[in-house]
Amino acid sequence: MAEPPPNLMVKARDVLATPSHQGLESVVSHLFFTRQETTEYQTANALFNFLTLYFANCLTLKLLHMYRSSSIGVHRSHLINLLFETLHEYKNRRFELSLVALNEIKPLVISCLRMQEPEIINLRRIVSFIAHDVMILDNGGWEELSECIYEISCHDPLKALHVFADLPPVYERFIHNCGGMVVEKAEKVLLVPYQDRVDDWSLGLQAVVKLGIQVLDSQMKVDMVKRLLTLLVKAASDLVAKGMEQFLVRGLADLERFLEREKSLYNYNKDQCEFVSCFLSKIRDLGPLTKEATERIHRMVISSPSRVHGACSEGEWFDRLNNLPPLEILRIFASTDVEERFRDMAIRRLNVLLSDYISREEVSTDASLLRELQPLLISCLWEKEGISESMFRVLGEVVYHVAFEMMTSHVELWDDLGYYITSHIETDFQRAVYVFQCLTMWLHEEFIDPIVEHLLQEINKRLNPPSDVLVDNSCWVLAFLGAFCAISQLVAMKDYAETVMEMADKMVNSVRELVERKLEVGFVRRAFRDFEIIVKKQMEWYRMNEYKLTKSLLHRLYVIKGMTMDSKMVLWRINVFVERGMADHVAA
Repeated sequence: MAEPPPNLMVKARDVLATPSHQGLESVVSHLFFTRQETTEYQTANALFNFLTLYFANCLTLKLLHMYRSSSIGVHRSHLINLLFETLHEYKNRRFELSLVALNEIKPLVISCLRMQEPEIINLRRIVSFIAHDVMILDNGGWEELSECIYEISCHDPLKALHVFADLPPVYERFIHNCGGMVVEKAEKVLLVPYQDRVDDWSLGLQAVVKLGIQVLDSQMKVDMVKRLLTLLVKAASDLVAKGMEQFLVRGLADLERFLEREKSLYNYNKDQCEFVSCFLSKIRDLGPLTKEATERIHRMVISSPSRVHGACSEGEWFDRLNNLPPLEILRIFASTDVEERFRDMAIRRLNVLLSDYISREEVSTDASLLRELQPLLISCLWEKEGISESMFRVLGEVVYHVAFEMMTSHVELWDDLGYYITSHIETDFQRAVYVFQCLTMWLHEEFIDPIVEHLLQEINKRLNPPSDVLVDNSCWVLAFLGAFCAISQLVAMKDYAETVMEMADKMVNSVRELVERKLEVGFVRRAFRDFEIIVKKQMEWYRMNEYKLTKSLLHRLYVIKGMTMDSKMVLWRINVFVERGMADHVAA
């Protein structure tokens, strides 16, 4: 490791050695509240990066202390996000906190868990990161955490389920301490479902499946696994018997995303995969939608040898893909003779490869290569069978990379892509509008003009708040995001001024109605989080028209009566970097 700059070393010691948190609080404040072009921000950013690199243990301790002692909601939100990002970076670097530091960190984490914390998603991930390091170092386990989960479950069962669901593999005594209470609380959530609380039901489902996977490596497994499978099957069967199959399918979709991440992190063994498969097989015939969902999860969980190309392991496939050109990788993805998991690996590898090409701004990607990819990509978009939702999401990102290079670097429109969006906006709205929202670069008027009429007409229909809380929320979310992507492209065109205002009104009114009907968590907050991602990407080409539109929309959404602070915090974060962007634009 290179010798650190002496001035940064002195500043770092001043910040960390002082008993008070004032020095680090100043650094964090500049990171979040100072414009990026200022000396204060750049100095704070350099110092924080230095602390992250050289003083991981001390920095983690300081941030936890600051979070625990802060009484200001906005500051606490910033700190929990910063702590999550810092620990996530350590995990990506395969860096573990020291045993000495963990002895101090563990009680701090327990103390934070006992606080009233609305942003449980980031907090549960932080607990998971720390628990992972504890288990790796075998520091006598973490009995206090299992006891804390038991304690929290008595007065805040959902928080306890959140924390448990994100744990790394733990010891048998850990499960013995809190597993019974986890089942008890999850059972109440699963067997008494509320129509507007599908997220809670999904959480209970994930916690029980996670517990089943955990106990398979313990002596408790025989009786416990039987009990868990009985509970899972009953919960699913009861939903279908009540005419709530759509509710069940939404829960299974959440489970699929959960298991996809878990399996990649913890390398499920054969018994663990078979436990999940056993549950799925017991409920697959409850209904046609359930059958489709369970089969999709089953394919993801259970591994089997590839049918072609002679590669039998993911490692071999990974090595093979690393040595193939982009077109060959795309052909593997497009092939129906390749097993789904290897097709998934192929499209993800292609996405990384193209992203890497485009990130090298000094080198323009070969236009001939892009032209070869275009027709095959369109063919994949048209394919309705054999491409899972997770693969389609990555496919959309690949389409973006190719479209960005062709339209920006080579100034060539992609008419076939526009035709795909137009022709599918009615028959396959979700996929068509998802592809459109992936196109976060500035779009030429000749590209967007032919598709906007059909696009906005269908978006307008689907922005009407769902009458049934069990309706899949992804359609409304995509409509909201698609509406914003459309009007941000059109706002600078005078011919569309009235259309832009009407669509903005529709977006605000739709959100207001969902908030009034207490459907904010399932619909609005999810849309806002994706909205944040899109705005950050689009701001690279924003001018004053786009900034003013976004600022106005953020303000109108923020003042909606009855909206929770969690949702407003997302809007506030977006507004912060939009204001910075506006200031930079004016200064330029």
